[in-house]
Amino acid sequence: MADDGLMTIEQLASQADTATSTVRMYQTKGLLPPPVRRGRIGYYGQDHLSRLRLIADLQEQGFSLASIKQLTRAWENGRSLDDVLGLETQVASAWAHEEPVRLGLREFRERFPGQKVTPAIITRAIRMGLISVDGATVVVHNPGFLRIGSELARQGIPAAEALDELQALQSAANTIAERFTRVFERHMWHDFVQAGMPSGQIAPLTESLSRLSVLAQDVTGLVLRDALRRKASEFLAEQATRLNRADAPDGLRLQARAAGLDV
Repeated sequence: MADDGLMTIEQLASQADTATSTVRMYQTKGLLPPPVRRGRIGYYGQDHLSRLRLIADLQEQGFSLASIKQLTRAWENGRSLDDVLGLETQVASAWAHEEPVRLGLREFRERFPGQKVTPAIITRAIRMGLISVDGATVVVHNPGFLRIGSELARQGIPAAEALDELQALQSAANTIAERFTRVFERHMWHDFVQAGMPSGQIAPLTESLSRLSVLAQDVTGLVLRDALRRKASEFLAEQATRLNRADAPDGLRLQARAAGLDV
């Protein structure tokens, strides 16, 4: 990296955890401002890195490249880069992740008591984007997953099965996120674009996006809790005959009912 903080395309791609071909594609599509030229070499700054991270965040939430390009068009039409990046920064911070955790390989394996964390498990976790390996260090990108995985291991759930369920959950979550993103696009983003993307509406827009995100998480949690309670009740009802044969104590039924389960 140059003394003034400028980066080559390779350095920029590495910082943004993407490929140089992706950076070039975004430039071609008008999603990324051109680099600063010094002779025959193009250099990129922190503004470009911020833009790349925003694109990645919005794509993860289900936004199309065409929708994201509206930001770039605003900049191209004469709005200051600060205005556009102000929206980028606020949107990116709405889904700020915990800081990654770095663990030695042995320490990482010790987080899963009773489990054999094989090279195949580690390779799969890398492919899923949960971790990366830096020499002898495991970088956990979202410590929340590590805490949940550790607790599942203590409950006796095999690591491979936990990863199976996480993949299925990620697929379902992507569908939910896509639906809420389309709601935001139809009822909030559309009006913002129609108004000419005024700078004065950036803060209210991002506040609405943050509020919608919280509401989406809340309602998803409520729906999931209802579904879990219903399915647990159905499971215990199916097992009622076996429980009776085993002369299960009434205390089990009382505790289940206290938990809101119909037994």
